[in-house]
Amino acid sequence: MELLKHLRAPRLIGLDSMNLWITHKQKSLRRLMKKVHLFVANDGEARALSGENNLIMAARRLRAMGPRMIVIKKGEHGVLFYSDRLMFSFPAYPVDRVVDPTGAGDTFAGGLMGYLSKTHKLDDKTLRKALLYATTVASFNVQGFGMARTASLTLSEVESRMKVLTKFFALT
Repeated sequence: MELLKHLRAPRLIGLDSMNLWITHKQKSLRRLMKKVHLFVANDGEARALSGENNLIMAARRLRAMGPRMIVIKKGEHGVLFYSDRLMFSFPAYPVDRVVDPTGAGDTFAGGLMGYLSKTHKLDDKTLRKALLYATTVASFNVQGFGMARTASLTLSEVESRMKVLTKFFALT
């Protein structure tokens, strides 16, 4: 909330929450949610905060709390995007060997916001591509401990894997 006081007319404010805030600071989190455009949570966090077990219902409840766009990360099962005018789901990239999932959600959120800030767009096509990009970079994260796999990651590797993801699941 303090950071937001220093911003002047931001075009996109994203918030990625965690269990700690949902469990111990939910009132503050809900106040903050009224001020953001995009809210990112994993499936467990979305269920806990919304009180809904069904993820589509959870997304609707989260949307009613303020953010106009909801992104629910479903780990190895992909991602769900929800807004008043658009809803879609993508699978995760099929990684054959998971070394450590720690940080994959943060990598996902960073990939999502990074792509959106690079393009300066929020249309449907860009949102879909941003989520595919986020899904792709997160798939690299789980293949090593800490930043072992992502520290040396190149844009070429990301784009190559993204092509496989979009072709394999006919997402283009």
